[in-house]
Amino acid sequence: MKKTLIAIAALAATGAFAQSTVTIDGVVDAGYVNYNMKGAQVGGIDRNLTATSQINFRVASDLGGGLKATWRSETDFVPTSNNANQGTVGNVANGTNATVAGANLTNGTQATFMNGEQELALAGGYGRIGFGAINNGSLISHLYAQPFGTAIGSGFKATSGSAVTAAVRNDNTLQYTTPVFLGGVKLNYINRKGQNGSVSPATANYNASLGAQQQASVNSLAAYYNAGPVNFIATRDIEDATFVNTVTAATGATTLGNRNTFTALGGNYTFGATTVYAGWQTNKAVAAVGGTVTDRSATILSAQYVMGVNTFMGTVHRANNALAGTTSSLLGFGYEYALSKTTAVTARYERIADQAGFASVAGYNATAGVNDRTRMGVGLRLGF
Repeated sequence: MKKTLIAIAALAATGAFAQSTVTIDGVVDAGYVNYNMKGAQVGGIDRNLTATSQINFRVASDLGGGLKATWRSETDFVPTSNNANQGTVGNVANGTNATVAGANLTNGTQATFMNGEQELALAGGYGRIGFGAINNGSLISHLYAQPFGTAIGSGFKATSGSAVTAAVRNDNTLQYTTPVFLGGVKLNYINRKGQNGSVSPATANYNASLGAQQQASVNSLAAYYNAGPVNFIATRDIEDATFVNTVTAATGATTLGNRNTFTALGGNYTFGATTVYAGWQTNKAVAAVGGTVTDRSATILSAQYVMGVNTFMGTVHRANNALAGTTSSLLGFGYEYALSKTTAVTARYERIADQAGFASVAGYNATAGVNDRTRMGVGLRLGF
């Protein structure tokens, strides 16, 4: 639910200026979680069982004549750890109470202000054009294909092992969305110009004002259909880093990146209290020096049933690693009891049979012969 904080009328006595509104919305999600990661178990209070805890600032200005300017700024945070938000949480080394740096950090990325999706946009009869760090079609396609969001049971990225990997968003991007046509169709295009360097970082061809010495080019084209009970997306995202150098700090050695192509279909259909979901994804990466380094695919089937204040969810995933000839599967269940329109008690469970090795987790050692992994949690989600 969005709460309007400010409504600013004309900035001059003439009243000729457009009105603007500022709103804040978001979600906070936390509870008890138990992990069994290939034989290593841990349990305790954690966050994001069913949704990413975040605060969104939104600004809208009606310019008249059908034009509207908007801005969204998302900030993701950890509601259960001050240290995680500061980027200092880690494992304790040898009883010295010292925070371990590097790979042993469990939540080492600092939850800085405005670290999520950002977009400044202008919309009118021509459609919508925006600038910022904008969510790619790969993320949206996954949300269309199952009701678990990006949390426990969703199979999103390598955090659960079933879905293939793809970028959530990229900096310095341009987005254009067409008006709706043919009764519910719209097209969305996201682009970022690559900043390519030479072999030597000292002579790299880049403009530091773009926020990165070198950056891959991004092209994301998606087609949506939203009409009545039917929602569908087809997307193809390409991130090309074949002329972008990664420099090893210790040696100064440079390595060129890959050309990653993500293709996906996702959709859902609602009839009565039931929604059925389906999705298909592929992810291929080709190295700059030639040769395929990643070739993965995944299928998703899910359902959701609402009975009064009770919501039941289930999903099955199967992912294939074509290069290794191995598979990974996921089985997920969810339940929610609505305390109000914005608050719910939640429960989630997922089990992954990870023969493909998609669900590697730093800090946990696999027990010989154990490939399964489970997560379960019970918590509270508050939207506002």
